Amino acid sequence: MRPHRLRVTAFGAFGGTVEVSFDDLASAGLFLLHGETGAGKTTLLDAIGFALYGRVPGERGKARRLRSDHAAPGAPTEVQLEATLGGRRMRVTRKPEQERAKLRGSGTTTEQAKVLLEESVGASWRSVSTRVGEADAEIADLMGMSADQFFQVVLLPQGEFARFLHADAGDRAKLLQRLFGTDRFHAVEEWLADRRRTTARDVEEAEGGIATLIARVAQAAGLDPAPPVEAGPPADAAEAVAPAEAAGLPDASWAVQLAEAASTESAASASQVTSYRRELDQALDLQRQVARLADRQRRRQAALRTRDELARSEADVDELRPALAAAARAAEVAPALAEAERTGDVLARARAAEERARIAAGAAPDVTTAGLREAAQQQVAMFGRLETLRSVSRQAANEDQTAARARTAATALAEQIGTVATELGATLQQRPELSRERDQASEAGQKLPSVQGDADRYRRAAEDANALVEALADKNRQERAYGDSKLEAAELLMAAARLREARIDGMRAELAATLVDGAPCPVCGSLDHPELCELQGERVTREQLQVADAEAAAATEQAELVGARLGAADERVNDLSARLIQAGFTAAANLPQAEAAGLEATARDLAAQVRKLAAVSARFAGVQASLDALDKSIAHAEKRLVELTEQREAELRQAGDAAQRAIGHRDSLVAQLGGHPDLDAALSAARQAASALTAAAEAADATARAGQDARRAADLAAQAATAAGFAGLDAVRQAWQDAAWRSATDKAIREYEAKARAVAEQLTDPDLDVALDPPADVAGAQAAVDAASKAHDDALRVADRARHRAEQLAGLAPQLAARLDELRPLAARAAEARRLADLAAGGGANTLRMTLSSFVLAARLEEVAAAASERLLTMTSGRYSLVHTDARRGGGRSGLGLLACDSWTGVDRDTSTLSGGETFLASLALALGLADVVTAEAGGTRIEALFVDEGFGSLDEDTLEEVMTVLDGLREGGRLVGIVSHVAELRQRIPAQVRVHKGHAGSHLTVRTQAG
Repeated sequence: MRPHRLRVTAFGAFGGTVEVSFDDLASAGLFLLHGETGAGKTTLLDAIGFALYGRVPGERGKARRLRSDHAAPGAPTEVQLEATLGGRRMRVTRKPEQERAKLRGSGTTTEQAKVLLEESVGASWRSVSTRVGEADAEIADLMGMSADQFFQVVLLPQGEFARFLHADAGDRAKLLQRLFGTDRFHAVEEWLADRRRTTARDVEEAEGGIATLIARVAQAAGLDPAPPVEAGPPADAAEAVAPAEAAGLPDASWAVQLAEAASTESAASASQVTSYRRELDQALDLQRQVARLADRQRRRQAALRTRDELARSEADVDELRPALAAAARAAEVAPALAEAERTGDVLARARAAEERARIAAGAAPDVTTAGLREAAQQQVAMFGRLETLRSVSRQAANEDQTAARARTAATALAEQIGTVATELGATLQQRPELSRERDQASEAGQKLPSVQGDADRYRRAAEDANALVEALADKNRQERAYGDSKLEAAELLMAAARLREARIDGMRAELAATLVDGAPCPVCGSLDHPELCELQGERVTREQLQVADAEAAAATEQAELVGARLGAADERVNDLSARLIQAGFTAAANLPQAEAAGLEATARDLAAQVRKLAAVSARFAGVQASLDALDKSIAHAEKRLVELTEQREAELRQAGDAAQRAIGHRDSLVAQLGGHPDLDAALSAARQAASALTAAAEAADATARAGQDARRAADLAAQAATAAGFAGLDAVRQAWQDAAWRSATDKAIREYEAKARAVAEQLTDPDLDVALDPPADVAGAQAAVDAASKAHDDALRVADRARHRAEQLAGLAPQLAARLDELRPLAARAAEARRLADLAAGGGANTLRMTLSSFVLAARLEEVAAAASERLLTMTSGRYSLVHTDARRGGGRSGLGLLACDSWTGVDRDTSTLSGGETFLASLALALGLADVVTAEAGGTRIEALFVDEGFGSLDEDTLEEVMTVLDGLREGGRLVGIVSHVAELRQRIPAQVRVHKGHAGSHLTVRTQAG
């Protein structure tokens, strides 16, 4: 691979587009890549790798930040490389995944990675592929090596090897892993370690499950959780131990034996339950017999007690029988007796009613019934005469109603008059205020134009004053800046003049250095050179003079630009001052901020007055309309007040006339009422008198009828008492009892007789022919049942537990056996994984105590050391070579040692004892050896461009010369060699240079070829 041209846009440290022509640098063969720290030297090498493989090396590739932070928003990130790959001239244009603005709408979108692979055909380029995968495969075929191999070859890691030579064992391993890219072997170690942990965890989980089962078996069997374990095998047979035994687990037969024992125990417990059940049944039979005897004794004792109670109440029952018979006969006479008593009560009430009616009618006791009826007829005739006078009473009432309505209307009109008068007074009170508001609005409208003008004038003046204050401040800043820029420009012009003079002096000194006595001077032709010019100080190059001239020109241009800004600021100040003066205000050359603030405050006050006057003036039309409406309302109210007053006076006159007419009608009526206050009273008196006399006559008739009924009922009752065997009605009353007493007494006698018969029958029953002493032992029988029941229940619980234990153990025993069988292959895999992981980690059977990655690194280091020795022998004139050693260094692991063989002394010494220059040579040889090994592994693919990293600052002048000779030898066959260094002396030794400059807008390049 040989690069021809590289173009980078918005990539890494470069915000814009930079381009390097390697063909221009190839004429020198050796070129220097230098610049400030962080300028972007490595970015150029990253760009070559990104163009070829789509990624950058090391930690920078993991960050995935390829786009420059200095790039413009619309500039795409892109790298283009022209190179000869596998004998074909190719051009690769590659863009990473990046954010760009949307073509339509706002926001951004993600643009996927793109690639364009082209091949030079004649004078044009032919597209080979635009698909990323296809292009990457084509480039990989042409390159003949992977991206990691290319990164190891194109940039020689001399600095990493220099650190390696002086590092301890741990740091050496890290450095070699980064240099040789052996992460995959470290990944294998980690995978094996993870596999060891995973298989061990599987075994632990399996053993945990088995331990849980064992605990369940022990719990079910009621044993100690720790099962019996057979004695383990001897120590020398540890690898052959069965997994279960190695883990301290029991044999599967342990659970089987426990299950069989539990089954036997369950059968014995079931037999015991049957025996206790028979005993319980016998106790229950005995209890039932005792309970029956106790019941017979209780019933006989109850019958005897009832017989004694009946004997004690026999005399009382004998007394009730004749009383019940007399009460029955009296009940037969009771209806006639009740009728006689009822009719007697009716006669008494009739006489009392007649007496009250005569008193109410005002009739004497000796007035007959016919007299009472005649007097009633006279009062009815009087009522008829008075009824004819009712029309006169209605006329008077009608006139009273007419007068009342008129007075009510007059009262309502009086209230309306008061309301209208109140409203009129309130309306009259509103008029002065509305009139005052109208006058104020008119006056505000007249003042508004004048105040508005003043407000506008002060507002414009305040704006101009504030602008003037800012313009004066800007003018002061520009004056200071103009003075500073003029001073800087003058200083830079003087510095450029001094450099130009020093440049001329340097040219004279260079010319003098070439003059030889007797040889003509190329300027004047003289053969004598009496006073040769000598160089004073450092030589000034043309580039330095050009840079100084450019800086002086830029400073002069900047001063002119600042001067133009100063003129514009001054013109702005003059314009604003003229505007203030024209508006009638003062404009000082140093107008204070307070005066501008005062104008602004006055403008705000006048604006507030304008708003207030405008608001007041805007109310004029509304207030005037309100005032007109108020005047109309006042006129309407005054007219309404006159109308209501006239209506009230008319109603009062009508009420007086109607009242006079009603008085005349009443005087005529009173004369005909016979002393009664009014017609209704006279009618009521006549009606009441007629009713009272009629009632008295009817009461007299009722008394006569009641007397006849009472005499007839008394005769019938006396006859019934005699027939029932009573001496008289008083005897009947003494013997009489109510139906409830008769029924209750009859029931009590029958119940007594029934109980007597029942007790006699019970005492003759053979079942009650039993002795009462001794009583039946019920408590003893119950105690025997309780004891038998408890024994049976206890046996049943024991049997249930034994059956449950047998069922549990019968289910757990096969589970434990299955788990133990599953554990054996898991334990075997875990043991195998542990042996392999220990071997890869440098433990176990690994006698070298080297990890897998260290072993690979050691083999790799041995191969690189052999290739590096060929280079180092050439660099050191055959003195030094490098040899790999497996010996340990300190307490570290073996395998990563490296010795420097000194052929002059015959002593092999550690590389950490090499001097600075020797360390650089050894590290450079190792870097070149690594490149040779990688190139050989890649099938001999030739990389025609190499870059050498830092480390030249540690060399003395002679060693540097030897190294430059070695590097110059790397150019054989047209190879391009780039040196990445900060050493200033290399800038003098290597004419072809690529300098990277960093700046605020991103980095840029300066390319200097050998011809330039």
